[in-house]
Amino acid sequence: MARLHDTHCHVDLYPDPGEVIAATELAGVYTVAVTNVPSVFPRCKELLSGRRFLRPALGLHPELAREYHTELGLFAALLEETRYVGEVGLDFTTRDPAERRLQREVFGRVLELAAGRGKILTVHSRRAAQDVVEMVGPAYPGRVILHWYSGPLGVLERALANGLYVSVNPAMLRSQRGQEVIRSIPLGRMLLETDGPFVRSGAGPAQPRDLAAVVEGVADLLGLEAIRVGRAAHANFRQLLHDEPPADAGCVSGPE
Repeated sequence: MARLHDTHCHVDLYPDPGEVIAATELAGVYTVAVTNVPSVFPRCKELLSGRRFLRPALGLHPELAREYHTELGLFAALLEETRYVGEVGLDFTTRDPAERRLQREVFGRVLELAAGRGKILTVHSRRAAQDVVEMVGPAYPGRVILHWYSGPLGVLERALANGLYVSVNPAMLRSQRGQEVIRSIPLGRMLLETDGPFVRSGAGPAQPRDLAAVVEGVADLLGLEAIRVGRAAHANFRQLLHDEPPADAGCVSGPE
């Protein structure tokens, strides 16, 4: 199995973050530890200090934008302390036009602040995929990952054409819609995530060390060998880290 990575894990929100950190270090899974508001980032950074495989991400979750949009100044001040940005984006499960407008303003400012600074963004797009893809645009100066994508496949196709990546998790493998999305992702754009502790794997919250099962599940779904899926995902992650253009692998829907 190729080396694993987790592009979206809420390490600070597990009941015992220390146990998750130790297990992740032992497993050697390179993990992006997202945060939900800027004021939490310093604690997360301290928690991960000296760790080989975990890195903190600076976030401002769209569902918290109404309460925490005043922390955009803090977001700007902290941005140089990390290469990773997340969790950010839009969540239009709310029907309140004012809240949607505020989310757009916050996400737009995040995109402006991160542009051209070598950042890697993991982006939430629940019921807002079209707006997210339009706001990121076709030539955003940064690397963008659509986390747990669940929107229209046509919008996904446009996102892929714009160079975005998509991360997959255990929950996606368990749903028909998630499987449809996975089948639509080119192997050269697929990344891994847990979204732990909110997603479960087996009897407990998913952890980075569980991602080998996601690789195997994707391989079974696509009719491929797990080693091929794992190597492709690892190569994609390395491209992100080295700021290289994404590979154009084409959609893989079955064995070659």
